[in-house]
This record gives sequence, structure tokens and C-alpha cells, in this order.
Amino acid sequence: MAEMSFSSIRKKEKVTDLVLTQIKNSLMRGELKPGDKLPGTGELAGKMGVGISSVREAIKMLESLGAVESRQGEGTFVSSTCRDSAANAFEIQFMLLPRTAEYLVQFREVYETAYTHLAMEQATPADLEQVEAAVVSLEEKVKRLPPEALVEAQDELDFHRSVLYCTHNPYVIKIGEVSLELFFDALQDRLVPLKITDAAEDHRNILEALRNKDTERLHKVFQKSFPAWYLRFKNANR
Repeated sequence: MAEMSFSSIRKKEKVTDLVLTQIKNSLMRGELKPGDKLPGTGELAGKMGVGISSVREAIKMLESLGAVESRQGEGTFVSSTCRDSAANAFEIQFMLLPRTAEYLVQFREVYETAYTHLAMEQATPADLEQVEAAVVSLEEKVKRLPPEALVEAQDELDFHRSVLYCTHNPYVIKIGEVSLELFFDALQDRLVPLKITDAAEDHRNILEALRNKDTERLHKVFQKSFPAWYLRFKNANR
């Protein structure tokens, strides 16, 4: 583990926030890595010239974000994996951004186009089996339901998440999961559902494009679907 450059805090700001910033910067610089043990609260307090209570509060904030974990009798460690937490700052920040149809469709077009092309390059046969399972599941529903039936948000979420996982890139997946949840969970009351037959057709075309590395077919799907996204938002602010 690299030497951690914690320094004495002298600024007249909230002490806990400054402690938090120093620990965050140490993580950003790679001085603290996943699995590393943090110095004890007393040692951190001494290096920064602050009270132990401020350090403890900062550690609790990091725990709530899933960045560190306390182990009884062992100490506090940097989390080795991204854990779900009730106070996921990244997700909360996404939720607080303006939810206009224009912004959301633009983001979806840019991001989904990029990660789907990456999925085309990275997907393994096992990955494609998972994507196909989502496609077949929806196609089976099409057979049972009337043509005017609408696709459920969970079916769209399951399919797009399976494509996202084909990228095998933790950064792409993390951002993608948050954006997908925003579209298909938080905004479903403002999103006009797609006809289930249209959704099944689009999903099948995307799967076949991935399987055959057919960028032209993928482009045609996106050309058709993204303009329609503007029409799928109800009462969206412009």
C-alpha cells in the first residue's frame, strides 16, 4: 500500500467534510486501494489534527455510500467490490438532474449506441445466450397476448441489462445500470409503453446484430427507435 499523504486540516469549513475529502483524495490517487485497511480513527485524527468524532462521522458517511466496510475486531477496509447501498450518491445525483425528454433521449442515444457497439465486440457465446433468453421470453409473451398489448418496463429492463453485461466493463456497466433504472423504473409513470410486438422485433434485431456483428442492422434499429423515444414521454418538460 502506498504512503498516504494525509495532512493537518486548518480550513474554517465543516471538519467532517474536509476529513471526507482527504480520504476520498487518497482513494483517487491510489494510495488506498480496494481491500486496504484504513488507519485507525485515532491515527487519522492525529495526522489531520482533528477530533476523533469528526473522523468517525466521515467513516460512517463512506460506509453509507458503500465505499468502506467495518469488520468487527479488525478495523475499516476499502470495499473490494461495488456494493448496493441505500445512499448511493451516484444514483441520487442522476435522479436530481433535469428529467426533460430531450436530455434523456440524447443521453440514451449516445450511451446505448456506444455500449451496444462495445457489447458487439466483447460478447461471448454465453453472453449471447443470456440476451437470447430475454428475447425469447418476450417473444413467448407476444404469442400469448393480444397484438395491442404493451410491453412491461421489466421486460425492457431485463433485455437492455443483458446487453449491457456483454461489455464486461465495470465502468460502462455501473453507469448503464443507473441510467436503465432511471428510464424503466423511476420514469415509467411518464413513459408511454411500446407495443409488445414492436419491442420484441427490436430486441430480436439487436440480438441478431450482436450475434453476426452486423453494425448496419444495429444502426437501422437505432434509427427507428430513438426518434420514437420523444413520443414515448408523457407530459415531459421541454
